[in-house]
Amino acid sequence: MSNDKKSQNAIQDLNEFYTKLNPEMEPLSSPTSDTGNESPNTLKNGGKSGGKNGRKKCTDFDDILTMIGSEGKFQKIILYGVVCPFITVSPFLVLNNIFLLDIPNHWCTVPGMGNDTDIETWKNWTLPTEIGPDGETRYSQCLMYDPSDPDRNTTMMCNNGWTYDKTDYDSTIPSDFDWVCDKVGYATDTFTVGTLGSAIGTVVFGILADKIGRKPVYFATCLVNILFRTLSYFVPHHFWAFLTLQGLAGTAFPSIFSMPALIVAEICGAEYRSWTYAATWMIWVVGNSLLPFVAWACRTWFFFGIISALPGLFLFLYYPIITESPRWLITAGRGEEALQIIKKIAKTNRVEIDNDEMAEMVAELIQKQKNDQKRKSIGFWTLFQNYRLAKNTIFLVIAWSMNCLLYYGITLNTTSMEGNKFVNYFLLSIIELPSGYLAGVLVEKTGRRWTQAAFFLMCAISCVICAVAVVQTGVDYLVIVGALGIKFGITITSMVVYLQGAEIFPTQLRSTGSGLASTISSIIGITGPYIIFTGKFNASLPYAILGLISAVGLLSSVSLPETFRQHLPETVEQANRFGKGVKFWSYLPKPDHITEDNNNASDIEKLKEKT
Repeated sequence: MSNDKKSQNAIQDLNEFYTKLNPEMEPLSSPTSDTGNESPNTLKNGGKSGGKNGRKKCTDFDDILTMIGSEGKFQKIILYGVVCPFITVSPFLVLNNIFLLDIPNHWCTVPGMGNDTDIETWKNWTLPTEIGPDGETRYSQCLMYDPSDPDRNTTMMCNNGWTYDKTDYDSTIPSDFDWVCDKVGYATDTFTVGTLGSAIGTVVFGILADKIGRKPVYFATCLVNILFRTLSYFVPHHFWAFLTLQGLAGTAFPSIFSMPALIVAEICGAEYRSWTYAATWMIWVVGNSLLPFVAWACRTWFFFGIISALPGLFLFLYYPIITESPRWLITAGRGEEALQIIKKIAKTNRVEIDNDEMAEMVAELIQKQKNDQKRKSIGFWTLFQNYRLAKNTIFLVIAWSMNCLLYYGITLNTTSMEGNKFVNYFLLSIIELPSGYLAGVLVEKTGRRWTQAAFFLMCAISCVICAVAVVQTGVDYLVIVGALGIKFGITITSMVVYLQGAEIFPTQLRSTGSGLASTISSIIGITGPYIIFTGKFNASLPYAILGLISAVGLLSSVSLPETFRQHLPETVEQANRFGKGVKFWSYLPKPDHITEDNNNASDIEKLKEKT
């Protein structure tokens, strides 16, 4: 073989190797191309080969965003003018039941109290006492002395209804329809059915969002929630009808929260995308912090329920304004619609584009989608076909589920805490602002793995504090401090686990893996209301169970690989190698691009020897 032929073969090997390292790297010149002609794979603009007329090859939608603006005026209008109002009203649509279904302090109604008799004297004469869940003595909530027994040796169930403490509310659903004593589980059942609906909605509306688009699914979920929840307010006297309508309304919860953020995230570049999630999360906190004050001002459950639904109705005024995700339109093969929105984005961002060139880029992406669909089918089962990926998936799902269960549990338990329940709810909501900011700092300083583990530990310690303090006299402030510690810690761990979901799963299954984790966590979340219900018997028990949940979350989090400074796995094979060889007690592993660069340098030297 001639030297020229050997050189050409060596150059070809190097080109193939370089292309694997970096697809944008310009190929090496062939030694036979010294005639002045350009290599057919070399572009004048230095872009990727394969485009027409020297145009840069389009590999994904982010290439289009770099041309039309990925964080310009259009994105800011959608984020601040459209999505933020959506997110602000979301807590009113999905969390108002915490106040609507609250059970005030109550006792048996015993007729015959004279006008000159004060209520405490009458209760002392007509009601037996019992030990409450907090270990303190209280008047019985379900028993009264038998009026026919003057010696008060006989008790009986309440036969004249109940009297309710109206310090916090004039009425709630349980107080209006006597969901107490033998019906005390009705409110818990309602929360549970709503959570079950969320688990179903995660799957159903998630599939629909990929099939028919983000925009119609979001507005459909708003309509489902508002319609069924409002209808339920007219039938609480028919419990099964009320329960069914509440379950149907619950199916909309996941999409109401996630779809607006997804709509804006899909038209933003990677760097601005992280800010959109941070902004929508902070707006959620603001809306959630306003919820208790509106409940306090309304006083009656029906008025509060209607007031909560009204802001959601105004969201439909945005329907003609908000656009469908062009990224999704391309995956659906609807190129003309995507192209029109792309032009609108460019015009709003004051960017001039070549319409013909943009049409070619959109066509390339659609063709790429068609080619990808012809490849071997993969699904959630692929996550469990290899040991390491299966292990990481299982531990991530556990950590995800423990996060959701702990967050949901401490939120539901707010109205069971001593003190002003509206102020308590506000404090447990607003604490998410500083904790969320701290999470953003820590994950870039101390990594994901040990940050999550440390704050799961903080949650466990805070649960122990609450479990001990809640049955002690005169230390109510310790319960509040412990609850704030739980909410502070779980906010940080929740943000970390969402980030890990994006960094552990391979690109081919990133959405599928996160959806699987979300669905399983929603199913496990069904137990949340019953965990809080145990507090009706022992005030320490919910905190003890939440402490155990924190411990499980801690163990699962330390079993996950560190994802900080690591390349995102693109394929199933890469994901199955993720974290391999890293010691358990390691802190921050060496950035994997350094190792790859060293290995690549060695391989290139070997290839160069062929020349």
